[in-house]
Order: sequence, then C-alpha cells, then structure tokens
Amino acid sequence: MIKSKNIWKVMACAMIFLSFSCNDNDDEKFLGPTEPGDAYFGGGAISEGVPLDKSNIDVSLLGKVAGDPDVETDPDAYHTLMQERKAVIEKAISDMVYVDGGSFYMGATAEQGNDTHIYEKNVHKVTLSSYYISKFEVTQELYLIVMGGTNQGAFKEEGNLQIPIDNRLYEEMNNFIAKLNAVTGLRFALPTEAQWEFAARGGRKRTGLMYPGSNDISTVACYWDNSLLGDGSVDHWPRSVGLGLPNELGLYDMAGNMQEVCSDWYAPYPIEDQVNPMGPSDDEGYTTRVCRGGSWYSFADACRSSARASFVPSTRYKYVGFRLVHPKVD
Repeated sequence: MIKSKNIWKVMACAMIFLSFSCNDNDDEKFLGPTEPGDAYFGGGAISEGVPLDKSNIDVSLLGKVAGDPDVETDPDAYHTLMQERKAVIEKAISDMVYVDGGSFYMGATAEQGNDTHIYEKNVHKVTLSSYYISKFEVTQELYLIVMGGTNQGAFKEEGNLQIPIDNRLYEEMNNFIAKLNAVTGLRFALPTEAQWEFAARGGRKRTGLMYPGSNDISTVACYWDNSLLGDGSVDHWPRSVGLGLPNELGLYDMAGNMQEVCSDWYAPYPIEDQVNPMGPSDDEGYTTRVCRGGSWYSFADACRSSARASFVPSTRYKYVGFRLVHPKVD
C-alpha cells in the first residue's frame, strides 16, 4: 500500500508542467472550482431509481459454511439456516443506494485543502450515468455465506460478523462478486474510481465537504485516532459497519474502517473531461489498483473524499476491503 507522498516526486515536474500549460490562472492550476459543483452543471430533480430485484435468489448456490447442519440428517435446521441466509442476501440487495447520474469535478478541489497528493491533481470534469452503490462495505457475514468455508477476515470478534471483510486478493474479491451474481441473478461489480468518488462526495446531493459526510472526521470515520480497541488499549481495530454518520446519500464508512478497492488501475488523472471513465486499459502497464477512503489504520488526510492510494492485487492487507456497485435498471 502506497502511503508516502515522496514516492511520486519523480513525476511531479511533468504533472505540474501539464497543469500550467492548460490554465492561465495560477491560483486554479490544480484546484478547479470549489465543491459543490451543481452550479456549474445545472440542477433538476433527483431521481430515486427503482429497487433491485430480490426474487431470483438461489440459496442452493451459496457456499457451505464450516459447522453447517447436514441437509440429509437435519433438514429442518438446514432449511431454517438457508432462509436466514436468504434474508442476509435480500438485505444486501435492499441496501443498494441509487446514485442519480450527473457531473462533478473529480480530484483535489478546493475544500480538500492545500496538502493534497500530486496524483489528486489535474482536477477534471467527470460525467457519470446513474448506478447503485452499497450502503455498507461488504461484511464478513455476507462474504462468508456466499463463499462458504470459514471467516477469512483478519479481525475475529465472537458473535460479530458485521466487521467489513479484509485480507482479500483482488481476484478473490471478483470471485465473490461473480458468485453473488450467480446467486442473485444481478450484475454487481467493483466501483470505478469515478463512481466511488462521486458517491463519496454525495452525488448530486453533495454539500462540499472535506470527508464523505462531514468536515469533522470523527463523526463519520473509524480511523487511526479513534480505532483503539477498548480503553487504554494499544491495539487498533476496525468496527462494525454503519456506526458513524452517513454521507448525503446515506452511505456509511466511505471514510475510514476499510480502504475500498476500485476496478481502475492506479495512474495519473487525465486533463480532459471524461464520461463514465473506466481507468487505464490492462495493456498500459500499470500494476496496482486504486484504493479509496482511508481505513482504521489511516490518518485523517487519507480519509478525504479525493485522497487516493494503491493496492497490489496479489497482496493481502488487513486494512483493505470493498463495496459493490450495480448498473441502473429501468
């Protein structure tokens, strides 16, 4: 996980030159306009979308969890358990929040402060189609019942599976998504970086805040300063999802708890406007994926709405998780 700002100093001069070349106003060469950006892109009514379909859940495709009753020897207990797990899947579907598409300025806009990373620069206009994003990070519970086996999270609390799943390879995240899609008949995916940032800022409901949901990080995030486990403990620990305040869209833990993996390769931002950007293509030679939002292990700066970090796809981290998106349905 890349934390140091110094690691990209080699590229700083080139990035600064590009920024100077496309803007005559030195005060705005990086920052662009202050959020919220709706004044620049027009208003209009915000759609709430339609609920995703929960009628096609096939619990027979769920993984077998260690200790499950056997369907042959104890069919009543088995079927009761499957109904409980179906309810967990139904809740995950119900918890998908509709994000009405629109335009915004992506990157280190003025409310993000002065000490932003070079890879947050090149503030640029992004326009997105509507989509859904999960209200919560994927929990240990959801991951466990879909994939089966045992709890693969690094943090074990007896009787509590609401801690977000961590410690997963990029391939394992996508394997989970593929299996969840088979179980539900839906089309979940990892968010693009632009989808993640637009949602973190509050979409078209945004109010121009430094962190997703507040200018006071302690109200919305589990991060280094407040992630101590117990009074006087020296151990830092994530917390169950949804314990802080939500952002304007009703999304929890977009700041802190677990850093969240996006589908994009980690690369400098472009200068030009973009529509539904997907990030660099696989053949461009980038080797790490984007992570956003900071974690229980992060200082406040890494939890800002525009802060970026990177994730080695073949490595496990105890502070990296993910949430889901789904394309718009009519």
